[in-house]
Amino acid sequence: MNSSNTFEIAFIVHGCEQVLRFTRALHWDDLSEERKIQLGFNLGVVALGLGLSKEESFQALSNAREGRISMQQFREHLRSLIASHQVTIDEAKVARPF
Repeated sequence: MNSSNTFEIAFIVHGCEQVLRFTRALHWDDLSEERKIQLGFNLGVVALGLGLSKEESFQALSNAREGRISMQQFREHLRSLIASHQVTIDEAKVARPF
């Protein structure tokens, strides 16, 4: 594995950890505007890195934002996708406050 691949994998893992971290909020509106932007950016990293469809990624985000699904459902959806792609995350990084 070359250093470019290592960096790309680390970036994708970091994106996965961040989306799980920020989706710990109970409601979309509990997130600051800065965190909403960070969540969207990191979801883009995850979607691109894992090859997710629009429905799996940004439509699910839209559903959470509009209250069609809870943030907990969105988080579990993301966790399931991350696990299905066998991405190993650091739960301590996910648990950090924001």
